[in-house]
Amino acid sequence: MNKSQWVLMITFATCAYNVGTIWMTQFGWRLWPYVAPNDFAAYHGAWWAMIKPVIFPVATVAFFGSIAMIWLRPAGVTAAPVWLNVALQVATYAATAAFWGRWQAQTHFARLPDGSLDSTYLRTMSIHWIRAAIITLNGLVVFWMVVQHLSIRVQRAY
Repeated sequence: MNKSQWVLMITFATCAYNVGTIWMTQFGWRLWPYVAPNDFAAYHGAWWAMIKPVIFPVATVAFFGSIAMIWLRPAGVTAAPVWLNVALQVATYAATAAFWGRWQAQTHFARLPDGSLDSTYLRTMSIHWIRAAIITLNGLVVFWMVVQHLSIRVQRAY
């Protein structure tokens, strides 16, 4: 395998991993209202401690792999999915910094002591599906690049 193929495969693996982790997050956040308000700080702290080593490094590799494919585009892969992949990566992290990450860090309770749901939690959950959709679309775009690359290899074999 050459460099561009390695970049494609590593980027595909990390983007697929990101799809799994965003859906774990999407469904995991839905459980937050079941955490007692007095226990939420400890639960939230443990959640942050758990995601840092298993999500952030892989997401970083996916981001830089996407950028690297601008220069190391594998045979058969057209420019459009490479640039769409980069745009989706940038959109994911820009929106996470502007909205979801900040709101999630500001969430101190999901369920308030009076039984109602916290407004920050509700705001986050009302649009977090958009983040899940962007990351899922990104994984599908990179999968499409793998299909394009493998298709050209099959054509060359015949």
